[in-house]
Amino acid sequence: MGAESPRLRYPGGRSRDDSAPPPDAPYAALERMNRFQEPEARRIIRDLALPARSRGLDVGCGIGLWALWLAEAVGRGGHVLGIEPEIEKVEAARERARGAARVQFERGEATAIPLADRSVDWVWYGDVLHHVVDTQAALRECLRVLHPGGRVIVKESQVPAAMFLPGHPELERRIQVAEIRRTLGEGAGRSFQERRQTTPAALRAAGLEPRMRTYVLERRAPLSAAAHDYIQHTVFSRNWGDRLRELLDAEDWRARMRVCDEASAENVLRSPDYYCLYPITVFSARVPGAPRRSRRRRRA
Repeated sequence: MGAESPRLRYPGGRSRDDSAPPPDAPYAALERMNRFQEPEARRIIRDLALPARSRGLDVGCGIGLWALWLAEAVGRGGHVLGIEPEIEKVEAARERARGAARVQFERGEATAIPLADRSVDWVWYGDVLHHVVDTQAALRECLRVLHPGGRVIVKESQVPAAMFLPGHPELERRIQVAEIRRTLGEGAGRSFQERRQTTPAALRAAGLEPRMRTYVLERRAPLSAAAHDYIQHTVFSRNWGDRLRELLDAEDWRARMRVCDEASAENVLRSPDYYCLYPITVFSARVPGAPRRSRRRRRA
């Protein structure tokens, strides 16, 4: 997977080769997470051993970085279609992928995939399936578009919770509980954490036999620009910011400000001993039936 990361473009004609998006960039939080995960992302994709020249689908592709990396893996003759319900994200993905081969982005829903039956060799859900309230409807659509012997691959970050505040376990635990409570509404009464953790049961209910593998990302001081940007701006300022204020008591909010606020002298990221641990779990299952042979072999 030695290809360079695609050069990203931003509004106003700006482009950047470094890992940190401008604070005002559209969908900066998505890009920060992708760049934070990128070294392990490429290892995960390599470990999947996707067939050369295969055709894949990235459901809920966001701004398209994972689709680009997946397209690199299938090589010449392969193809990846990324679908995303928000047209603005589709357009952002197309802009970022301008000039890239083997990848295409279209508007589409997980429960209404715009593809014919048995048209792809594998389907990828990257931190997406826990957002789909009707999980079984999404998996039925997935099975419809897969060839016999094809693969369902579900990547979920933080199935067990990450650790971002070393030395502050009680505070971090209460923040995590507040996050769980915040997502109950979006998950139709089931938190995102619960939905992530019940992925194997969802796959089994769809008639599949799931396997799983967990990767642990370790980031230590001095942090890279990508790691610092993600932890400070996405985790501390966005995920643990004002959206949790009413779910934490006054003492915990003050403690959170002390160790997470970017301007605080006691911000944990200032410590030369800082580290974080961040898990990514990959669930996979194969559709019953013989895998489709490569197009090269069929022509032989």
